[in-house]
Amino acid sequence: MAIKALWYLSTADGNYPWIQEEFYPVDFKRYKKLAQTIDQGGFYGALVATWPNDPLTSASSVAGFTENMKFLVAEYAGLTPAKLLAEQALTFEKFHGSRLLFNHINGTPQRIGTYGVTLTPETRYELGESYWKEFQQHYAKGYRSLFPNTDFTIEPTTPGGIPLWGTGDSAAGIEHAGKVVNTYLLMIRERARVKDQFARAKASAERQGRRYDDMGALTSVTVRETQKEAEQQFYKIFEKTGAELLKQKLDVSIKRKTNGEQSIDNFTAPDAQRQEWVDYIRKGQLPPLESLRLEENLFAGMSAWSSLDIFGYASSAAYLVGSPENIATQVEKYHVETGMTALIMSGWPLIEEAEYTSKLLLPLLKTIGE
Repeated sequence: MAIKALWYLSTADGNYPWIQEEFYPVDFKRYKKLAQTIDQGGFYGALVATWPNDPLTSASSVAGFTENMKFLVAEYAGLTPAKLLAEQALTFEKFHGSRLLFNHINGTPQRIGTYGVTLTPETRYELGESYWKEFQQHYAKGYRSLFPNTDFTIEPTTPGGIPLWGTGDSAAGIEHAGKVVNTYLLMIRERARVKDQFARAKASAERQGRRYDDMGALTSVTVRETQKEAEQQFYKIFEKTGAELLKQKLDVSIKRKTNGEQSIDNFTAPDAQRQEWVDYIRKGQLPPLESLRLEENLFAGMSAWSSLDIFGYASSAAYLVGSPENIATQVEKYHVETGMTALIMSGWPLIEEAEYTSKLLLPLLKTIGE
């Protein structure tokens, strides 16, 4: 099975969008061009993530300017009535074809709490399971007109319902994913860690009498014609950010994750490599490139939604960095050793990096698994 390669369709864009002056203001013209770049570049589709813009509305606004790409739309279980979301999905398909996927998100307390939804982790998983079951039932019935003078129905076009992609890191999260999602996702890590988590996710699905359609990972990517050029381009992320701003952002992250009990000044990383990064940052220095290498062509970096991963978990700020051949070789190792068949990628600016990736890397990814 060839690798399903997706890109990010996001309003979090810019040269270095975590730096205020490098962030691009939200602009529909550029957003439309990004969608067209993804579509024309040969990507399987794009993840439409949750930012201060509604993902389904955003996907619908540009779908008509594309032809083939699929839209993996992030959706929090329970925030939209299941019947209404089914009607929205049926309408999307009627106008744009069977190109809609949903990224099932159980939601963080900070996010769902803004809508007045208060859930424990246990009830949150119960809600996710019942919500998507109800959604698929409504989707299968179609969207029938309520006007008796003109009786017609928008029929579903995707057999088995809209595919759900989703993740789960904890034991409870993995068990929930095994019950609900069709494609299991994780944040990319070293192959041994990916293999272990995929194995646990597959076992969860098997206990439910199910199997996943795909196993996927989220990663950023910096691909250039040579390894040296790619590594130099990647490290500009740190050079442009600077040690002081990086220290500030990590301090905020540490205080948030520890409820204010720790800061960058007294934080202890979970392993020697990450502690080395922390020690450099405390001294007002950037970690050197080689210290950021996690495994072969996999490096720790920064993304629009995550600073340098000093915690060792729950971060999507890892990058595949290198020449097309070197990155493809590493992706093939993931495919062979872990069973990975889908890759959701990002890089900034999103349009320019999508162009590099589609030109240099996608032709090689499409040959993996054939």
